[in-house]
Amino acid sequence: MVFSERGYAGASIELIARAAQLSVGAIYLYFRSKEDLYVSLVEDALTVFDVEMGQVREHAEVARRLRETWSILVKWAERDAEGPRILRLLAQPAIRPQLSDEVVAAVSSGIARIQDHIGACVADGIHAGVYRQVNAREIADLAWSVLLGSLDAAEMHGNLAMPADPLVVRTDRALALIESALAPPVAATLRAVA
Repeated sequence: MVFSERGYAGASIELIARAAQLSVGAIYLYFRSKEDLYVSLVEDALTVFDVEMGQVREHAEVARRLRETWSILVKWAERDAEGPRILRLLAQPAIRPQLSDEVVAAVSSGIARIQDHIGACVADGIHAGVYRQVNAREIADLAWSVLLGSLDAAEMHGNLAMPADPLVVRTDRALALIESALAPPVAATLRAVA
């Protein structure tokens, strides 16, 4: 609650402890630093994504799986401004020493599961003939990078009061480019139909 009200920079361990009705020492029993506590907040979201993305793979038609999986992440980013900021914090070079091994392991595992789901959606599309033969893991890494870049760009435009499309429009365009690159060549599609 303190992070969402004050942002990362405006939150202190003292304010967090007061809001949680704990002592500062009690906070430090569980978390190495403010950064460790902040990053740990994304763990629950990553677990929810894992479940939701698993359901997409079970229930959505193959041609819609990548788009629906992508949509889960974009809707989260629109709902929870702090979540994408946490992901950006993880890209900072000096952050690792401030994080506990437990938080690093949990967040790394959660991000890997998201990338696995994206890769599985691509692999499903390849096997169903929706996408051409590609390395699904490389596409998952690319999609993840494009999503993070889109979140960074949206935040920058907002911070500088620059005109920009809404996040969902920006990310939909990015996904459309990825999907068009995955599309099988037209000649091969026509041969398969004939």
